Amino acid sequence: MDDIKSKKTNDIRGDDFSELVKLIIFSGIGVCVFFLPLIINRQVVFPIFFITDLVYLKYEQFVYVCMIVFISLLCIKEIGKKEKSIFDKIDIVLKFVSLLILIILTTKNEFIFFKDDNLIQIMKESIFKIMIFLPISSIFLPLLLDYGLLYILDCCFGRFTKKFFRTSGKNILIFALFFFVDGFVGFYVVYKLYKEGKLRKNEALLDILNYPVLHISIATYIASRLKINFILLIISYLFVFLVTSLILCRIYPIKNSEKTFFVKNKFKEKSYKKNKLKMSILLYLENREKKNLFKNILNCFNETINIASNIIPILLIMFLLIDIIIRSSNIISILGSLYEVILIKLKMPYPDYISKSIVLGFFNQIYAVEVLNNGITFISRLTIAIIIICQGISLTTNIIFIRVYMRFIDYKNILVVYLEKILIMTFIIFLIYYFYLGFSA
Repeated sequence: MDDIKSKKTNDIRGDDFSELVKLIIFSGIGVCVFFLPLIINRQVVFPIFFITDLVYLKYEQFVYVCMIVFISLLCIKEIGKKEKSIFDKIDIVLKFVSLLILIILTTKNEFIFFKDDNLIQIMKESIFKIMIFLPISSIFLPLLLDYGLLYILDCCFGRFTKKFFRTSGKNILIFALFFFVDGFVGFYVVYKLYKEGKLRKNEALLDILNYPVLHISIATYIASRLKINFILLIISYLFVFLVTSLILCRIYPIKNSEKTFFVKNKFKEKSYKKNKLKMSILLYLENREKKNLFKNILNCFNETINIASNIIPILLIMFLLIDIIIRSSNIISILGSLYEVILIKLKMPYPDYISKSIVLGFFNQIYAVEVLNNGITFISRLTIAIIIICQGISLTTNIIFIRVYMRFIDYKNILVVYLEKILIMTFIIFLIYYFYLGFSA
């Protein structure tokens, strides 16, 4: 899109100076909190993780009690409805079961009903991310989303992202949140931007189903757990992710999804050839929404508390279901049999281990790594690591969020995109592997 030529956009007016200062200070604070690495106790951490860990260590039991209260209030609210659909009744039952589990956890500090210790630990970490990490992150998210950073990304990078990935420049920030911060924070930002009319429907679909790579600290753990060089792993999975993204946005169902906004919004998407930074700032100043920062933070915090109260009951039930399923190796083998046939045809080493791990990854990605036998070949471990990190779809992450908050994404699209991603990534790794074999022969 050509540069704006209107005189009123050529210079920053004096009365806009205070807004310019807010843009620099608030956006800068937001970027630092989420993306600035710090060295604390000889470990590299991001400030948002440090803040969240402090809260968790000091107020863990209090937070669990608060969550029990919030879920109880939601139960009472739903019971009080005069007309209840079958889904409302199911939600009430799920909330009661989750309350029982949380009460036992709070009083006895253990999860009953579960047999797999690895799954219990992963479930605790998942609950922590939703119950503590998401609300605390929401306090700082308005600094990233409402003070010009989205305009800067759109104006400076929109031409590139639209040409290659069929998305606006603001999706760079969304991917960065998935890559550096956490999946549920990324889901919430996609939901919030879509609900406010700042993100198109096809972008929301792509963001929710493709962008949720496991964040970098988990990738570091996977590299250590599977004995893979971290630099090699990160280069490999970013390359596979980028190529997969280039393909996914050009095929069904993402290609055929509507390019419409949920609501009309004052937010403007433009890109420029010259003076990109200046023009993006001018565009923001011209179209900014006057929001009270503290009120906006409070609204985001309340919204994420409600989201956590709605999601945690379903999350607990999902983990309980997974605990039952993984006790039967036959179910896992049956689900992975077709994929194993494809791997055998491609002559990939240890196809049975790879297929089993990918199936487990659909239930929960971290669990698939925890139970992996490290005795398999390096290429098999690397294949599993790349696909697990990049697959982006699992029962205990975005499928739960979609079920509760983004129901316009139907289950058919979820399944199709998941299968497309697994197959595309497998063939990319296959080509790299056999190119390497031919080169090293």
